[in-house]
Amino acid sequence: MGFTAIGFDIDGTLYANYKMFLHSLPAGLFHPRLSWNFGKVRKEIRRIRPVHNFRHLQAQLLAGHMGMEPEHAFALMERFLYQSWETSFRGIKPLNGVKAVLLDLKSRGFKLAALSDFPAARKLEYLGLTGMWDTAFSSEDTQYLKPHPEPFLEMASRLDTPPENILYVGNSYRYDVLGAKGVGMCAAHYSSRPKPRSKADFTFFDYKDLRDFILENSGI
Repeated sequence: MGFTAIGFDIDGTLYANYKMFLHSLPAGLFHPRLSWNFGKVRKEIRRIRPVHNFRHLQAQLLAGHMGMEPEHAFALMERFLYQSWETSFRGIKPLNGVKAVLLDLKSRGFKLAALSDFPAARKLEYLGLTGMWDTAFSSEDTQYLKPHPEPFLEMASRLDTPPENILYVGNSYRYDVLGAKGVGMCAAHYSSRPKPRSKADFTFFDYKDLRDFILENSGI
């Protein structure tokens, strides 16, 4: 395999999935219609090709579902979903072993990337995981969400590494594992339940096991 670079999803991969749901509850409780329709739009927008201005198209779709002007939908989305949800991450801790494994991999010369479907920088700061990434960005920056090839190819470009030398780590089989495999990367699935006939190259639930797998298949 010869890994020289490792990419990581953030939500549900670097910190526990249940914490993601707990911290999204305030928006869901206070703005249930907004949150419900936003979830529908995120599924819908994954099927649209091409996309030229992701945030504005997302606002237009949301406005259509909610019966309002796109400008109003955009403002609601930015304030109550992006800004408030991101700042709610204060105090969240990464999963056990995550920081130690990242620091170990970095010290050994691996390139590291964080690729999330949502804005990444502030969340990494709150998680205490800054200063160790060669690149960290949102798939939205490429105009497409995972599992579309574009975010993964952009990650490979930013890492200046061929896809076949990259391992992508994520908790979503559909978006992370299949997305990475679709562009020729290897994939590690963070899950307590290995999926039958999984296309993932490795399934794990302990970051020490992930580190061992990476070192056994290192191209460094």
